[in-house]
Amino acid sequence: MSETELEMLISQIRNRHAEVRSNSSQYNSFIAHLRALASWEREPMDYPEVNAYFPESICLAYAVCHPDCGVMQVIVDGSTQECQRCGRLMFRTAIKEYKPA
Repeated sequence: MSETELEMLISQIRNRHAEVRSNSSQYNSFIAHLRALASWEREPMDYPEVNAYFPESICLAYAVCHPDCGVMQVIVDGSTQECQRCGRLMFRTAIKEYKPA
């Protein structure tokens, strides 16, 4: 990416920042994404120990991202719909309940 392209991208981020300021839930999410990007792949591995609960069955959804991204994946229904490639929200196209055999 050239320096000019990078500056254009940063300018678009600044413009979007100005747009979302009025909506606090959107703004908080926007800032969280910027913070995550700023520390991407440099986070400390200080996660807490937890006891996991696994339900008897789960609903899975087939989700697709915007056509210019192209990601298609299975997600747990009710979990984040955020594309792990580009950050957009994914659209669920089908949902099915699965139970262990």
